[in-house]
Amino acid sequence: MAGLFAANLLHRSGWHVDVFERSKAALSGRGAGIVTHDGLLYALQAAGAQVDDALGVGIHKRLAISKAGDPFAYCDFEQVLTSWSRLLGYLKEALPDPHYHLDEEVVEVQPGTSEALARVTFASGESLTADLVVAADGLKSSLRRQLQVPFRQVYAGYVAWRAVCDLSVLSDNTRRLMGDTFLFSQLPGEQILAYPIAGPQRADQILVNMVWYRRTPEDQLRDLLTDEQGVWHSEGIPPHKIRHSHIDKMRTNAVALFHASWAEHLEKSDSIILQPIFDSEVETMATGRVAFIGDAAFVARPHVGQGVTKAAGDALCLAKTLRDAAMGDIPKALTAFSEARMQVGRMAVNHARQMGAPVVISPLLEDGSHWQAYYSDPENLIRDTAVELEGVVRKDEGILH
Repeated sequence: MAGLFAANLLHRSGWHVDVFERSKAALSGRGAGIVTHDGLLYALQAAGAQVDDALGVGIHKRLAISKAGDPFAYCDFEQVLTSWSRLLGYLKEALPDPHYHLDEEVVEVQPGTSEALARVTFASGESLTADLVVAADGLKSSLRRQLQVPFRQVYAGYVAWRAVCDLSVLSDNTRRLMGDTFLFSQLPGEQILAYPIAGPQRADQILVNMVWYRRTPEDQLRDLLTDEQGVWHSEGIPPHKIRHSHIDKMRTNAVALFHASWAEHLEKSDSIILQPIFDSEVETMATGRVAFIGDAAFVARPHVGQGVTKAAGDALCLAKTLRDAAMGDIPKALTAFSEARMQVGRMAVNHARQMGAPVVISPLLEDGSHWQAYYSDPENLIRDTAVELEGVVRKDEGILH
C-alpha cells in the first residue's frame, strides 16, 4: 500500500516509476479492516485513485457495552470503514500496468550517494540503477536489514486476536449491535472492538472485523506462537498453524468475559489471526538515495488506526520534498524528508502506547498510570480510538500533478 501511494504520487509529478513486488501473484485479501480519515481520502485523490461510493461502509455511532449488553458509553461519529483489498484495488488501478512488476524479489541494494546512483539487484540476477529507491517492504523489511538501518522493536506485553465474519451469518441481535456501529467492550487487561467493513470483492458484501487485545506475558506468547509440530514462529505464526487448543480456549474465554455477541462472532468466523503487538521504530527514514516509508519505518499499535493513513502521509511528504528539491541533491532532500516524518512516526507510536495502557502499561510510556486510568474510561476510549491524528497527513503539501 505504501509503495503504491508513493509510486502514484511520483508518477503524477513527472517521475518514471517502477514498482517491484516480490510476490508471484497479485496481492489480494491481505489485512482486514481499514478505518478511513479525511487525510486518507485526500491522499487517494492526490494519488489519482478514482474512489467511488463503493469505498466502504458508513457508520454513524460508537458504543461501549457491558457483559449484559448495557451501554457504558455512546457517541455519534461519522466514519467510512473499508478493507485493505478494496483500497489496494483503487491504487493499482491508478498506476499504469507497465509500471507494476510481480515476482521481482530484490536481493541487494547499493544506496548510492549524491554523485552515484543507487543500484538494485534482483533474484533473477538482473540489476538497474535509480535516482531514488523507495523501500516500502513492510515491518519485516529486508532492505532495512540489509542497509543496517537502526531499528527498535519492543513487545508491548499483549496480543491481538483478529477475526472477520460475514455479517449475514450472524444472529439478528448481533447484527443489530455490529451492523452499523463501532462497538467496544473492555476489562482490565482486555479490550475488544468490532466494526463493519466492505467486503474485498463484492460491493454488497459487508463483513465485521473484530480485534481483541489480551494481556499476554512473554512466556505465554512463545507458547501461542508455537505450532503443533513444536516450531516457534518468533515473528508471527501463520493463521493455519495456530494450535486449535489456543483458538478453543480463546473462544471459551470470550463466553466467560463478554456479551454473547462477541463469542458468536468468534465462533462463526473462519478467519482467525493472532498478532503479537509491538512498538516498531527506525532511527532514520533515509540513507543515500533510499527512503523508508510505511511499516518499513514505523508501526504504531492498531488502537490509533493510522497504518495506511501514515503510509499515505509518508508518500505525500516524500513527493513534495523531492518536487521542491527539483532533482537537485536527492540524498539531501531525503534527509529533510526523514526529519519531517520521524516526528510523525514517533508521535503515532507514543499515542498508541497511551491507548494501550489499560491492557498493559509500557515502561517506555511517561505517566503510564494516568493513561491507564484515562483510557479505562469508556467515554475516552470510544472517542479517541482510530481517529485522525493531526499532522499524519499534511494537506498543505498540495495535490500533485
